[in-house]
Amino acid sequence: MIRKYELCFLLNPELGDEEVEKEADVVEKIIKDKNGEVVKRELWGRKKLAYPINKKEEAIYYLFYFKADPSSIIEIREGLKSRGNIMRHLILQRKKLPGELENAGAQSK
Repeated sequence: MIRKYELCFLLNPELGDEEVEKEADVVEKIIKDKNGEVVKRELWGRKKLAYPINKKEEAIYYLFYFKADPSSIIEIREGLKSRGNIMRHLILQRKKLPGELENAGAQSK
């Protein structure tokens, strides 16, 4: 059964724009290699952290929405942990993805 997920990850703030996109491409490949489908990806940009992580005061935030089998989430997490430039990550299960929220509101009217 395919489920919907949201992934937020924090990248090392010392990365340049090109390196940030390269890391995002690697994350997308990790998801696709586990038979997942990336629906949307958003760069939120550089933001100040509430507390230091790895002695860094800020991080580059990236958000992915994707679909995958629940059994592949552990492997996706392991792939993310192996990336040295990803400071933190969080995967949450979603009932609906962003595009579905807009369509659902239009259909109910």
